[in-house]
Amino acid sequence: MAHTVRDIVTDALLELGVIAAGEVATDADAQLGLSSLNDLMDQWAAERLQIYALVRTTWTIVSGTQEYTVGTGGDVNIARPIYIDHINFVDTDPDPDIEYQLSHLTEDAWSRVPIKALTSPFPTAWYYDSAYPLATLSLWPVPTDTGLQGAIYANTAVSEFASLATSVALPPGYRRMLIKSVAVDMASSFERQADPSLIMAALEAKSVVKRSNKRLMDMRVDAGALVQGRDGKFIYDINVGP
Repeated sequence: MAHTVRDIVTDALLELGVIAAGEVATDADAQLGLSSLNDLMDQWAAERLQIYALVRTTWTIVSGTQEYTVGTGGDVNIARPIYIDHINFVDTDPDPDIEYQLSHLTEDAWSRVPIKALTSPFPTAWYYDSAYPLATLSLWPVPTDTGLQGAIYANTAVSEFASLATSVALPPGYRRMLIKSVAVDMASSFERQADPSLIMAALEAKSVVKRSNKRLMDMRVDAGALVQGRDGKFIYDINVGP
């Protein structure tokens, strides 16, 4: 069954007791609900486990170009991501194309790169400066080969809703979370105290969504935690590991 933002807001107002069953919310109250809902969407965009969509987007890597802007209207024209899972490059010369994963450089690692303008046919790593409104993605070494594409795997948050008539089509669990959370968020606007059971229901609904959005990851061991044994094989050292 299709639902709209107005349906979500109406149910939230019912939870608060602002309106009775079958009663229509005033335009002012409905708009207040829309504003509350969008405030929550903005906040949840910064919470990784509130994001269910991981989107792969490609862009053209220009030979000799290290930096690419990321965000709406940028070189990588997507909603500016807060979280990035992977950056890869695609060699389009072979048939079929071959995609290679790049290593992620933290701020500390990037600051320790002595020759940032070093060139090579292919990059091996990436650094992300999350500036706003456009972030900057740097590839290292600077790729010089032609026929390369970049591939960014980024968590894409749910966009804010344009109006009360906007349809809400989200995965299971989101509807209840939205209704309960909006009700709690709006309580003070109506000079009401949110019932503890309502607050608990909102927290539980949010926990369900976060559990469903949790992704499995490959287990990795930092190379620095490995030591070489007598037989030449590497073993894990519990005294060195995290």
